[in-house]
Amino acid sequence: MNKYILAIIALACLSACNYNTEEDKTVAKVDQDFLYMSEVAAVVPDGSSKEDSILIADNYIHQWIKKQLIISKAELNLTDEDKDVSKMVEDYRSSLIIHKYQQHLLEQKLDTIVSSFEIDNYYRQNSSNFVLNKNIIKALYIKIAKPVPDYKELQKLYKSEKEEDWDELEDYCFQNATKFDNFSGQWVNAKELLNRIPFEYSDEDKLLKSRKHIETEDSTHRYFVAVKKVEFKNKVAPLEFVRDDIRKIIINKRKIEFIKNLEENIYRDAESKNKFKIY
Repeated sequence: MNKYILAIIALACLSACNYNTEEDKTVAKVDQDFLYMSEVAAVVPDGSSKEDSILIADNYIHQWIKKQLIISKAELNLTDEDKDVSKMVEDYRSSLIIHKYQQHLLEQKLDTIVSSFEIDNYYRQNSSNFVLNKNIIKALYIKIAKPVPDYKELQKLYKSEKEEDWDELEDYCFQNATKFDNFSGQWVNAKELLNRIPFEYSDEDKLLKSRKHIETEDSTHRYFVAVKKVEFKNKVAPLEFVRDDIRKIIINKRKIEFIKNLEENIYRDAESKNKFKIY
C-alpha cells in the first residue's frame, strides 16, 4: 500500500477528531507547492464515514494538484503584464468590502414593511407589467382509487357551491382520497394541474372556457377537477397572484434608493470636512 493511500486513510480517521497541526504531514507536492494533511482534513465534514472521508479527501487532493499544474502552466506562458493581477484583486476586494458594508446597513436600517396601499398603488400604476404568460386557475383536485366509495354522492359534493357540502366533501376526501388538493383559495398554473390527470385535450383555453368540472380515469384511479375560477394568459394578472412579486419589487427599489442615498451622504459629508480634493 503506497504512502498516498495511507495518507487518505489517515485523513479519514482524523476527520472526526481534532488534528494536531504540529505533526502536520505533506499529502501532495507540485513543484515547490505543498499540500498538507491539515488542509485536506479541514474539508472533510465532521461525522463523515470512513468511506465518505476517503472519497472527499481523494477528490480534494486531485483537484488541488490539477489547480497547481494549471497555475504553473499559466505562469510559464503568460507575460509579466498578463500575470499582474494586483489591480483586479484590489478591485475585487474593494467590491466585496463595499457590498458587505451595504448589506450590513440594509439589514439594520431598511424598512421591509410594505403596506397594502403601496402594493395596490404600484399594481394600478404598473398593471401592464403583470400580463400573464400562462393560464391560471383556482380549483379542487381529487384522486381516488377505484372503485370509488359513494360515487354519486362524491359527484354531487365536489360540484356543489354550498358551504355545508364543502365540509362534507373535506371529510369524505380525508377518509377516501389518495390525493386531495384545495386550490380554491389560491391561483395555480392550469397546465401543471391538468397534467395530473389522464385527460387528452388539444386546446387548453377552449377546455377551460367550456368545462367547469372534469372527470376522468385510468386503470386504478378516478380523477375529479372542479374549476372555480380562470384567468387566461395575455390578460393582466389578478393582484392576488402578483402581490408577493410586487412586495419584492418595492423592497428592491427601496434598497437601490437606500444605497444611492448612502453614497451621496458619505460624499457630501466628506466634502464638508475637506476629506478629498479634486485636481
